[in-house]
Amino acid sequence: MVDRANGKKKSDFVAKASVDAGSFLDYFVNGTNYKISYDNFVANLGVTGSIVQDGAVTGTAILDVDGTVNKIRNIENGSGITSTVSAENGVEISHNFSVDTTGSPVLLSASAASPVIASIVAGDGITVTATDNYITIASRETGEYATVTMSGNSTATVISSTATPVKAAGTFVVGDESGYSGDTTGKIIHTGDTGRHVINGLVTVDVASGSNHLISVYIAVNGSVVATTKQSTTVSAGLPRQIVTFLNYELSASDYFELYVRNESTTDNIIVKDAILGAL
Repeated sequence: MVDRANGKKKSDFVAKASVDAGSFLDYFVNGTNYKISYDNFVANLGVTGSIVQDGAVTGTAILDVDGTVNKIRNIENGSGITSTVSAENGVEISHNFSVDTTGSPVLLSASAASPVIASIVAGDGITVTATDNYITIASRETGEYATVTMSGNSTATVISSTATPVKAAGTFVVGDESGYSGDTTGKIIHTGDTGRHVINGLVTVDVASGSNHLISVYIAVNGSVVATTKQSTTVSAGLPRQIVTFLNYELSASDYFELYVRNESTTDNIIVKDAILGAL
């Protein structure tokens, strides 16, 4: 049989599943019949080539091949992910994290193209352990202690008024310390975290001359005598007496404490022969 359709209406043409080379298609516009080559028809449609999926087959396909219909899936927002149409008409995918302003953030510069997740570093008294997908933060008590001592001192503490306590004079020896920093003047500076501490003072006092002097010992914090630490005894020259005092006090970093003495009877000088000042 010869493929001819001369003299037949279109509904009677022979059906084919392909277009032969050199073929023409006809169309009708405003009362006029036209023809166009198949090659030009396809070129004007702009549908040459094919659309296929690419990339790993385990990935999420943007092109959804559904029979004879190829669907392009929309990109939807997910947990922590947002998508928008950019000014250049592209699809922009970005993170959508928020950072709480209380305390120190773990996610740094959330608005940056590549935000940094900060490391957690252990500090004094803290241990950090990373196990599988969680981090354990534990505290361990760090001891704070210090002592300054003086033995066999002969330097007199000059007393100019019976009403005014004076810092104990002499050269101290700095002992072991942690969380504190002592010096040879008898000052101990707290360098640790704010907390409550017990400060102890043990003093052996003598007087330069005279007898039956009322001698008092105090602990001073930041140069100010704490009145409640006052402990007193009667001392005569050549007959030293021992006095003990203590203070329960909340110390912050840079707070310091010292031993002060007072002669409440006369302005005769006091000799702090031996002393121990310490804190825990």
